[in-house]
Amino acid sequence: MADTTTRLGITVLGSGSRGNAIVVHTENEALLIDAGFSARELRARMRQAEIDPSLITAILVTHEHADHVKGLRVFSSQFGLPVYANRATADILRRRDTKLGAMTLFAAGTRFRVGNFAVEPFSIPHDANDPVAFVLRFQSSKIGIATDLGHANSLVTYQLRGCHALVLESNHDPTMLGNSKRPWSLKQRIMSRHGHLSNASCRDLLRDVLDEETRHVVLAHASQDCNCYDLVREETRTCLHDMGRPDIGLHVAIQDKPLPTLWL
Repeated sequence: MADTTTRLGITVLGSGSRGNAIVVHTENEALLIDAGFSARELRARMRQAEIDPSLITAILVTHEHADHVKGLRVFSSQFGLPVYANRATADILRRRDTKLGAMTLFAAGTRFRVGNFAVEPFSIPHDANDPVAFVLRFQSSKIGIATDLGHANSLVTYQLRGCHALVLESNHDPTMLGNSKRPWSLKQRIMSRHGHLSNASCRDLLRDVLDEETRHVVLAHASQDCNCYDLVREETRTCLHDMGRPDIGLHVAIQDKPLPTLWL
């Protein structure tokens, strides 16, 4: 039986179009959500965050895009870690890298356990083969992680309610995106219902899912050329204040270094 005094931590190792990885951990075990940096960079960021890689018991994959799986094969091989993915994602990853090896398959909507963690994958609208987000439960704590989605449908909203901590996408400011030098086809992809959440859409989602249980909100996957970390922070802080929840810990994940660990 798990120690009832064990704390649950969330460490975002980095988030953005050049790489994404999150560690959810206790003092005794950890899960790595995506491995979007090289294995060397993942180890370096874990050292910076004072996380022992040997505590990681599995890697959970949200989808096959390179900024979420760049270091998957090498890191999982180095530490002998099982990789969990749904069948559609696993098939693409195996075709892309035949050295990846066996993966443990899950189905969206079906809860499974990894050590003392209960994992609930659920489908999200994004332009990948079969993308998922995760709800993770440890003892009485619930964490929701949804960082690549074009819109928040009713399933997303339902799954993310009642979380003590949320890691949500706040990808772009529409004006900055429109004024950027990106090709029009890419702009359309990002703004589509299977693209990425804008800052305003992220705030709308927060209004729908925040409740008395919520203690921390992490805003993730912010574009470095079509968004601004300070803009994300200030607009969301105003939103939380207007909702009467200035007590919530607000954090903005960045691309180049880990956030300090958040403990529940």
